[in-house]
Amino acid sequence: MELRDAALKGGVFVAVFLVVATLTGLGSIPVPVEGNETAPLTVDSHQPEAILADESAETGEIELDASGTEKTVVIDQSHNNSVSPEEISPLVTALTEAGHDVQFYTDRMASRQSLDETLSSADAFVVIAPDDQYDTSERRRIAAFADDGGRVLLVNEPPRQAARGATASTPMTNLAGAFGLGFDSGYLYDLAEYDTNHRAVYATPAGETALTDGVDRVTTHTARPVVGGSPLLVTNESTRLSTTRRQARYSVLARQGNAVALGDRSLLGTDYAYTADNEVLVGNLLEFLVSGSR
Repeated sequence: MELRDAALKGGVFVAVFLVVATLTGLGSIPVPVEGNETAPLTVDSHQPEAILADESAETGEIELDASGTEKTVVIDQSHNNSVSPEEISPLVTALTEAGHDVQFYTDRMASRQSLDETLSSADAFVVIAPDDQYDTSERRRIAAFADDGGRVLLVNEPPRQAARGATASTPMTNLAGAFGLGFDSGYLYDLAEYDTNHRAVYATPAGETALTDGVDRVTTHTARPVVGGSPLLVTNESTRLSTTRRQARYSVLARQGNAVALGDRSLLGTDYAYTADNEVLVGNLLEFLVSGSR
């Protein structure tokens, strides 16, 4: 009687262990079979290849033609822009190695020299994620700079906090509006196809342009949709916007005349600049900045 009870208890323990092991995600556990041997019990959905997303290779270099005339690229830091030379070192390094002059328009510089004076000797103006508004005169001056042949690159990122459906105007959308461009609220994500995580969204060229030449697919990270202008890069149809949950193909790069709007600042940093074809896109953006004729 005692032996039979022990055997029954042992059988119950094995059954409970198998159920718990399966539910807790063990991909393979030993199951006793005839001859005191064990055979693996495999749960296909728990295998690494079914869980881990494919990661795009990080290869290549940012190429920029160094044979052209030296140009001056001004990067704004005077509107509480959350950007430093280190954070966008791939952009700064590629420009300087190609013989171009990169200047950061800081608060100290702004106290001595107006934006109007600074742009008078510049060929391109880069604005990245400002937190302070550009006043009416500044917006007009930057728009006139583009009309005169200067190149403008506007790079935005999702707000740190965004209420669902929020459409509040931001410093960047106010400035982008001077060019017929804008940035939607929220961030993009994709639960069907992505690079390492659902916020690393793929985007492909909307057509053949100089800015997408050589680009097959780029990886954006927590990107913000760009509205207006001519879309140059668009996401997959399975992409959704965090504020609306609406599924659609969203533009993350657009151009209007001499102004380009990019909805992802991570492309300019070391973490994502060399993922997929990102370095090709960054090289094209830099060529755009230094190819104007003022």
